[in-house]
Amino acid sequence: MRNTLKQLLAPLGITDLTPIQQDALEHYPSFEEVVLYSPTGSGKTLAFLLPLVELLTGKDAFSRGIQAIILSPTRELAVQIETVFKSLKTDFSITACYGGHSVKTEVNNLAAHPTVIVGTPGRISDHLNRRNLVLKGTSFFVVDEFDKCLELGFHTEIEYIIGQMDRLKKSFYGSATRIDEFPSFIRLKNPVYLDQLKKEKQPDIRFYEVFTEQDKLTTLRHLITQFNHAPTIVFCNFREDVDHIAAFCADNGMAVTPYHGGMEQDERERALIKFRNQSCPVLVCTDLGSRGLDIPEVKHIVHFQLPDKEDAFIHRNGRTARMAADGNAYVFREDYPKFDLPKLSLFELKTSLSYALPKWNTLYFSAGKKNKINKIDLLGFICQKGKLGKEDVGVITVLDYASYVAICSKDIDSLLRELRNHKVKGQKLKIARSN
Repeated sequence: MRNTLKQLLAPLGITDLTPIQQDALEHYPSFEEVVLYSPTGSGKTLAFLLPLVELLTGKDAFSRGIQAIILSPTRELAVQIETVFKSLKTDFSITACYGGHSVKTEVNNLAAHPTVIVGTPGRISDHLNRRNLVLKGTSFFVVDEFDKCLELGFHTEIEYIIGQMDRLKKSFYGSATRIDEFPSFIRLKNPVYLDQLKKEKQPDIRFYEVFTEQDKLTTLRHLITQFNHAPTIVFCNFREDVDHIAAFCADNGMAVTPYHGGMEQDERERALIKFRNQSCPVLVCTDLGSRGLDIPEVKHIVHFQLPDKEDAFIHRNGRTARMAADGNAYVFREDYPKFDLPKLSLFELKTSLSYALPKWNTLYFSAGKKNKINKIDLLGFICQKGKLGKEDVGVITVLDYASYVAICSKDIDSLLRELRNHKVKGQKLKIARSN
């Protein structure tokens, strides 16, 4: 491994590359077009970022312009890619553009001549139309989760974006499923196909059949109680069912958060924050949550409703048993899919257990990076003014104009009253329990 690559991986604590990352590093520099097929959670983001970083340069005539454009089907994946790129600690800049984000902020960021732009096809197209963005000198084009982009109907936007790139040198298409026929506007000349869908070691997932007693909602409540705060994702086919289940769980005093495409961006962002910091260890979602999200260490996958297609079932299960861990997937007995299920073991459901709330709560602070607030500021403020130990402060997430902190405290109301009496770095902030 070259020294430069070691330096890139050091901030991430990674010493060994996955097979797809090794393949991409070997082939991407030598081919104009790369198509990478690999399962969810196998390291696709670094597979295209690492070779891309090695190809970026500050010496050519167009170096002040945008050298690379990365498209993602969802806002959350765009933010994740931006975060991973920044964590590599390169000399190159990146900015993210997506729906629900401040257009004014994006315009200002684009005016600073970033090296790389990552965003959703719709928002990137909008910036091109408004002349906020010019791709005439852009050399590298990447589409992550290309199959999902096509499924969501971004054909017109992607075609338009490609048409704006007069100096395109290399294209990279990442997909978690094989694409039988590429759209006509993708003119693959001599691509290399890196297919890891069968080569990757399959995750160690145990599949269970759950006997449905009384009704599915009651069964789900017993399941969640039995999981005892282990990270869990409950999948539904429709947004209305996600909201219904989340409301049912809330009415039963359970820490559950919904996640689907009908929610506002800040609501979705907050849901993922609370799921990651364990204050809401159960995420109820549509298949929007099955791919492209950075959600590590999910222990249980519950198919409250089975999807119509086997691919969707596989992607859902791919959220668990990642990074050498094992996981469990659960199917309700009364569901009959249109595809063959793996061998199921009968799960012993315990109905006599009592539910206890998780130890973590999430506090909201009305300031973030743009207000010169960082994690150290918040940790010091909470420990000093709230008189908590560092072990009582969990994951701290700092966004542009808001921050969220996981807190372990027996009396959140008293803590809030005390914190509200003080300023954070001289700023009087709104501090509240995150809803």
